[in-house]
This record gives sequence, structure tokens and C-alpha cells, in this order.
Amino acid sequence: MPIEELIRRPVKTLGPEATCTEAAVLMRDENIGAVVVEEDGRPLGVVTDRDLAVRVVAAGRDPGAVRLAEIMSGEPIFVSGARGLDQVIAAMRDGGVRRVPIVDAEGRLRGLVAMDDLQILIAGQLGDLAEALRKAVTPAG
Repeated sequence: MPIEELIRRPVKTLGPEATCTEAAVLMRDENIGAVVVEEDGRPLGVVTDRDLAVRVVAAGRDPGAVRLAEIMSGEPIFVSGARGLDQVIAAMRDGGVRRVPIVDAEGRLRGLVAMDDLQILIAGQLGDLAEALRKAVTPAG
């Protein structure tokens, strides 16, 4: 299954010149934990709620003055929507990240897949497998 099938809702984005306050307000209003920093439809990086807490608030910086370009992930990981589940999991593991922007063949942002999305998918598959096992070992009667 191509990973783009896991995209559950439109990804929320802001430009690199947006402030950390704008990102925090967007995260609060949309009940999300990350914003993709993009320009002209192409992802540049990701800013998470943890980034805001650690790189701005805990550092004593003014969130209204700090631009997302200053705190976004330095070397963002993006994955093609045509890739499979195992490749996305490997990208998360190797990059130590919980969220990965998904791009199309031209590098344009298609969505965001979070570790939570993968856990839901895998849990559902395990449930289906358990049901199949139950049916296979239960005597017909």
C-alpha cells in the first residue's frame, strides 16, 4: 500500500517567515502537534510543539519575533507518497522523528504521516490477523 493512502487530513502549513506564535496558535486551533514549513508548495522543514517549547520558550526567546525558518528541522526528512510502510518506518527510525511529510514525484507537499497514524494502521492489521487466527483454530460447529 502506498503511504499516501494513510494521509487522513490536509496538512497544515506556514511559510518560513511566519512566527512561532502563529505556529503555536495554528497548532492549538487545529489540535495538531506539527506544522510543515513550506514555500511554493514545497516543504522546507517541520516545526513541532516540542520545537516551540525547547527552542523558543525554554530558551527565553520571544515567540512573536522568532521566525519558523530559525527553528525548523535543519535536515528534514521527506518521503515519496509512492513508498511503502516499511520505508516510512525506516525513515522515522533513522531520522529519530515522529512525523514525516509526504511529497509527490515533483517534490510538492501531499500530506503528513505521523507515528500515531502508523500505530493505528498496524493495530488494525494485527486485529484482523487475530480474527483470522481465531476463525482458523475454532472448530466449526
